[in-house]
Amino acid sequence: MNNTPGPRGSTSAPSAGDAYLQPGTATPDQAIRQSQPPGLFLLFIVEMWERFSYYGMRGLLVLYLVSIIATPELKPGVYTTPIDISHRVPPTKLQVEGLTNEAVDAQYPWTTQTHPVRVAVGETAEAPAPTGELNSPLRVTAKAPPLFTVAAGGASSGGPGEYTLVNSSDKELEYKVEIRWPNDQPVAVTINKATSAVVGTLKPGETKVIPVATRPENGGRGWKKAWANNLYGWYTGMAYLLPILGGLIADRFIGTHRSMLVGGLVIALGHIVLAISGLGDWGQNEMGMSIFIFGLVLIVLGTGHFKPCVSVMVGQLYKPGDPRRDGGFSIFYMGINLGAFLCAFVCGTLGEKVGWHWGFGSAAVGMIAGLVIYTMGRPKFLAGIGLPPEGKGNTAPLFGVVSIALAAGVAWLFHTGFLGKVDTQINAFFGSTIYVALFIAAIVALVGWFVAIKKPGERGPVFSIFVYILFNVFFWMAFEQAGSSLNLFAEENTNRTVGSWTMPTTWFQSVNPLVIILFAPVFGMIWTSLGRRNMNPSQPVKIGLGLLLLGIGYLFMVRAGMLTKDGAKVGMFWLTATYFMHTMGELCLSPTGLSYVTKTAPVRFMSLLMGVWFLSSFVAGVAGGKLASLTEEIEKGQIKLPWNFGGQADFYMLFVVSSLAGALVIFLLAPLMKRLAPEKG
Repeated sequence: MNNTPGPRGSTSAPSAGDAYLQPGTATPDQAIRQSQPPGLFLLFIVEMWERFSYYGMRGLLVLYLVSIIATPELKPGVYTTPIDISHRVPPTKLQVEGLTNEAVDAQYPWTTQTHPVRVAVGETAEAPAPTGELNSPLRVTAKAPPLFTVAAGGASSGGPGEYTLVNSSDKELEYKVEIRWPNDQPVAVTINKATSAVVGTLKPGETKVIPVATRPENGGRGWKKAWANNLYGWYTGMAYLLPILGGLIADRFIGTHRSMLVGGLVIALGHIVLAISGLGDWGQNEMGMSIFIFGLVLIVLGTGHFKPCVSVMVGQLYKPGDPRRDGGFSIFYMGINLGAFLCAFVCGTLGEKVGWHWGFGSAAVGMIAGLVIYTMGRPKFLAGIGLPPEGKGNTAPLFGVVSIALAAGVAWLFHTGFLGKVDTQINAFFGSTIYVALFIAAIVALVGWFVAIKKPGERGPVFSIFVYILFNVFFWMAFEQAGSSLNLFAEENTNRTVGSWTMPTTWFQSVNPLVIILFAPVFGMIWTSLGRRNMNPSQPVKIGLGLLLLGIGYLFMVRAGMLTKDGAKVGMFWLTATYFMHTMGELCLSPTGLSYVTKTAPVRFMSLLMGVWFLSSFVAGVAGGKLASLTEEIEKGQIKLPWNFGGQADFYMLFVVSSLAGALVIFLLAPLMKRLAPEKG
């Protein structure tokens, strides 16, 4: 559990209740033995169901977007999906040293054959002939004519079944098999049970079989992975950013109780909209996708209202100095993770096995259940908690209506293509070395000025907060791959079959909260024990440990990426080990967030620095999505990195390098940081 607005973290305004963000301030058994206010357990339940709904949907998002349209959902017609099969003699490292990607491809070009595959729905069609350089060292044969026919009811028959690649030369060949996305129609087939490129090498005489198939049921939107990962990044980033505004609205206008109700209702409405966005033709057309975006924006705006309020209300249950406070937040903390743990088994299973929109709809049920229980129990257990500022009327319905109107406006901007153009401009800006350098220089200058205008005793603590914010971005940017690139690796590159049963992909999302539930008390006892001996690690050391464990976790993914570079699948151990190590890192790093800011920031600048901390999590979410969108380009060699392991290993090595380098830097800075900002109790 992180104490930024990241996975299961609180996004509340600073309060004494932020102590729960340091796992283990009281172990669950100690907390339960204390006589806690009954209202705590009511807030536990509503937060559990909110996290159930949020993480249940989030685990399905990218999987749904990239899943191709199922044949029963295709309208009558003939759909052609070109499959490019390319090869070349791989250049040596010495030959490509110092060359740009374009220069390498120009000097060592790929030879490409295009094998169009047709899916004829309710019509007759002829099998298309391959084009390109067919008499080449890489012989390609189809098991059957490249034509699928779809009868009434959506049953598919025929088709190539598989392509067989044979290296008939006396030299090693590098190959890649990839779908060329048609501009005017959906992708209708998968290669190797996915839409990702298959890359690898073939020794002389070696053979590679590439399965080709349609999707018989539960189709998605057929998006490119880059698009889906980018949307995921914007979605998670905005979910971390908007609670800043939601918290201000609660504090100044409607109070935490009404803000939480507004947020919960808007969240539930968002999930319902996601569920109905797949009805009829909406499941395939642009209008349905715009409705889907409407639902996503509703969830983000609802989260902005909801999340700043629950932990604040927990804090309001206790008077200053109440010894039960830390124990209460430990119980609340477990509720957060319990919801995140359970959601995959309900929302994820329904979404993958029954229908995507059933999964989205079940998330709405969870949110509504939490609100109903909260509303019924509030008069008895939470009377007087979360009231609006004195003299303020009930304007909560107005904020709910405004949220719905804003979501509709954003969906309309998406439908018109405006948001896509904005995103393209953002990519172009940060793709320019000059612009990035100027942007970084401006940020450094602004931070330097802000620190310089502080009183002498405040400069060190404020500077330390900005340093930790930087490392916070690096950590969560890598950690947030869980719902994007790592989720897709689980779907396409992991063997999830046990006997005749295939585990749903989304179940991997429950590893993190399960490990937190099991190990947060252990970490708490360790920190407490070390504290008694004056050996408790300082904040920068804990950050370094978090980054170190994060980087070690990605070493498992580097190895897994190497094992899957020719389209093979690996066992579930690799992802499980990765998530385990990442969670260990999270438990080390989590005490360095909001609670540190509340203890260190000058009082008159605390709200501002809180906002900057939240802003860093927004940046991490968006940047993590944009990095995930580059996975395929790196895998196919279109973006070359200083290392070359092959497959997705090169992509995941990015996070090994960034995490371990960050850990080294913060370890070296630790003595300086301790002098600049001596830690308070």
